[in-house]
Amino acid sequence: MATDASLERNTRWVQALDRILEVLNLDVEHPIRFLQIEDGREVIIVQPNAFTVSRVYATGRPDGLRPHGEDSYYAYFCAKLAEHEEEHGSREGFELEPEEWQLLFEESFFRYNRYLLFAGIKRWEDVKRDTDTNIAVTTMARTYAPPEIAWQSYQYKGYMLMMNSIAEAELSLQQDNTAEALRHIDAGIQKMGEFCGECLREEHPDAENVTRERYLSNLLEYRADLEALSSSENSANQEPEADDAEIDSDSDEADILAELERLLSEEDESSP
Repeated sequence: MATDASLERNTRWVQALDRILEVLNLDVEHPIRFLQIEDGREVIIVQPNAFTVSRVYATGRPDGLRPHGEDSYYAYFCAKLAEHEEEHGSREGFELEPEEWQLLFEESFFRYNRYLLFAGIKRWEDVKRDTDTNIAVTTMARTYAPPEIAWQSYQYKGYMLMMNSIAEAELSLQQDNTAEALRHIDAGIQKMGEFCGECLREEHPDAENVTRERYLSNLLEYRADLEALSSSENSANQEPEADDAEIDSDSDEADILAELERLLSEEDESSP
């Protein structure tokens, strides 16, 4: 049974949390707050519902930890790889223990949750950075880990490629460069096709099927929306006499973003 001292301590904890939540003033209309802290890092406070509050560091590890004084386990093991190469004159023979690979994969999963948050609030530079990093992690595993360990992460590369391509395309759209956005999507489609071939050669048909049926299909649909946007822009450029007409150039882009939100809500096939 709780003592008077523990009851008092518990009460103070709850009251402190209540005051913090009151100060943050999070609600359904404003579920996110961005805070800058003394060390220069940005912290995002998220309240997805009335009973859950999370804090996510915008850079480094999402939980803010600094393993071995580095920004992430990935940064730490990259430094170990560089040390190995300097000592041996080659990267050949570099390896990690199974539990070290698991640390990397868990960290990638944290990063995956963060880039979904960033995608939802249209911070595409951050989505690109985190997907770039997760692709690099899974490529490292593919290169240096035994296959049975590597494919624990590598099977999700198709999803990472999809989100990375969308992030690059969205950054181009922010610059009103639809043609460049199309090139990014085309490059992503090509990379995804190469990955599907890799899955089949390595006898991972389930990973190939999910990638082809879901992620590649999503990119093709996204590309079709971009083509429609491009055609709309070309039509507008070819009709200078329509200067007096009000042209809503945001409608097609809004459709693209709506489609992206639908893709991100497919939780039954979540991937790191």
